[in-house]
Amino acid sequence: MNRDIAFRLFHALYGKLTHVTIENLAFVPQKGPLILAMNHMSRIDFPLLCATDYRLDWTALVADKYKKWWLFKYICDHTGMIWIDRSKADFEAFKKAFDWIKAGNLLVLAPEGTRSRTAQLLEAKTGIVMLAVKAGVPVCTGSIIGTEHFMNDFLHFRKPQITIRFSPPVILPRIDPDNREKSLRESTDEVMCRIAAMLPEPYRGAYQAYPRVQELLDEWKDVPSLKIPE
Repeated sequence: MNRDIAFRLFHALYGKLTHVTIENLAFVPQKGPLILAMNHMSRIDFPLLCATDYRLDWTALVADKYKKWWLFKYICDHTGMIWIDRSKADFEAFKKAFDWIKAGNLLVLAPEGTRSRTAQLLEAKTGIVMLAVKAGVPVCTGSIIGTEHFMNDFLHFRKPQITIRFSPPVILPRIDPDNREKSLRESTDEVMCRIAAMLPEPYRGAYQAYPRVQELLDEWKDVPSLKIPE
């Protein structure tokens, strides 16, 4: 199974089994190097990109604990996903991800580092910032709702109602060598606040009280055709 066949299969499955609403897709660059940071509630989050043929040059960082599922491993291995050991600083995975985006492609990752079991945002790790700054590429965010109910809806013969909202790209500032940890955390929080701003309030979790979320909503109200949560 190659990438094209797998992505067409996922595209067909999403069309048949789910109802996906995609908003603000036009704000995502259609070509060129890009990091897409998304909240993560379900194993079907990343393949959501197959619901549209807008960009198919994507890969994602996938926790290597899922290698024990032979079918999942087979699909990931044959579609070029990047395995990452989240128990350590996985420099091999980082290098593969860096090379992928520097070649002009799209890298998808979850800054939280794991799935949220409550559907609310978790505090993110700082790896995305180091990767984005080192590669010098913009970051967009994708804010997903509805995938947390996927299995329950599926078992009750209901089509899951899934929405993903994208945000305009941002270039993160260079890391301050004199205040490295503070600099990394501030840029990571900026990415997460951009995800939070495109989510309904109950999903914002660890970033609920961040003033930057409301600042972004106020800024984006004046951007033509940019949809934000009600």
